[in-house]
Amino acid sequence: MPYLEYLIIIILVINTVIALVYLIYGLVRRRRAEQERGHRGKYVMLAFVILVTPPVGICFLAFSHILYKLGSGKEVDMSDVSFSRERVKVDIAADIGSEINIVPMKEALNVSDTALRRRMLLDVLKRDTAKAMATLSVAIENPDSETSHYAASVMTDALSEFRGTVQNMAEALKKDPEDMDLAVSLLSSLLEVLGKGMLIGTEKSTYTHMANDTAQSIYDNDVSLLKGADYKRLAGLLTDIGVISAAEEWVRRGMEQRPESLDVYVGAMKYYYTIKNRDGFFECLDRLKSSSVVLDNEAMQYMRLFRR
Repeated sequence: MPYLEYLIIIILVINTVIALVYLIYGLVRRRRAEQERGHRGKYVMLAFVILVTPPVGICFLAFSHILYKLGSGKEVDMSDVSFSRERVKVDIAADIGSEINIVPMKEALNVSDTALRRRMLLDVLKRDTAKAMATLSVAIENPDSETSHYAASVMTDALSEFRGTVQNMAEALKKDPEDMDLAVSLLSSLLEVLGKGMLIGTEKSTYTHMANDTAQSIYDNDVSLLKGADYKRLAGLLTDIGVISAAEEWVRRGMEQRPESLDVYVGAMKYYYTIKNRDGFFECLDRLKSSSVVLDNEAMQYMRLFRR
């Protein structure tokens, strides 16, 4: 028994000596100034581990050091590593299995098979409810009760989310009227939903006036943030609710600020057609002809319609 006690005492003494030597080695070892503090802390911690876990701490640290030396001797393959800041475009193959089943909302509603129509409607709405909002009113009027009920539920949820988002953004903008990024986001959300015809009556009028006020704030602070499509949508929405003077003002501003935008000319022609202003329409048409703007189908249709 005394022999075992002597052995334990010897192990503890040797372990303590090793811990002290390791600590002194770490404290007096010269390091660069920016690394000195960190390395000293490391040696203090490891010396403490050796001191409180004899002789396991020594064996563990020695074994770890051996593994580190064996692994650090290997060269690292850097052939696949690039430090270039140039963007790399990666082309990902299309998912043919999923995309082959994509159909427009209107086509999904025209399918005669009830079960298939319901499944296709669910697939369309699961992909992007926001983009399908414009045709949800058609789905609501579908004779199939389940189809119309699901479309109405989706529309209700989407409009509820829209109202909450717009309200929060409007309150934040009141606190910081000079935050033009927030103003542009608010205007974009308002024009997006109002343009889909999902709001009617007083609610449509309220949000249209909010869009008008937001656009006016952007116009006063940084007119370059307004796009041609913004002028077109504002003029159309204000005309719909009967605020003709404000609509005409946005038409004039669009022609002045964005003379290179086809959206501005289309919005102006639609406005003049709606209020039956023939002179204004042809004046806008003459300006469009003298510009370098390329016409599209919508512009051509307005021209033919008004000429009749």
